[in-house]
Amino acid sequence: MEEGEKEKILDMIKDIEKKKIEIDTQLSSLSILSRNETLQEIMKKILNENSVLREIEKSKGTHHHTGEREQPNTFQTMVNGFISKIQGNPTKKIIYLREFLENFPLISNNDKNVIINSLQDEEDSGILKEKMLSLITIFK
Repeated sequence: MEEGEKEKILDMIKDIEKKKIEIDTQLSSLSILSRNETLQEIMKKILNENSVLREIEKSKGTHHHTGEREQPNTFQTMVNGFISKIQGNPTKKIIYLREFLENFPLISNNDKNVIINSLQDEEDSGILKEKMLSLITIFK
């Protein structure tokens, strides 16, 4: 193999590496909705764009997918308890989050790991509490 060919191949490899870095950067900047958020968005679009369904929806009143769900006081108490534990011992945050997620058998272990990764860096206890309550609303 000639020296010029080797240089061309090395330049092509460098270009591929640069493109890979660009693709990774672009992908990491995308906001990707969870499965449940995507389903909720689809349902809202279907209801908003279909006049027959809108009329039926109006005649039946508030539903789980369109209205606010009431959260029983026990869920609020449970979340407050976990928030207190986390505030009391922040080094065990992941353990407490995993313990919290064990209350939801419908969530797969892979999904639990993803949820823990998204919640573990949250420093604001108010936002963490909102996200935990949101999980309860979705999975209970």
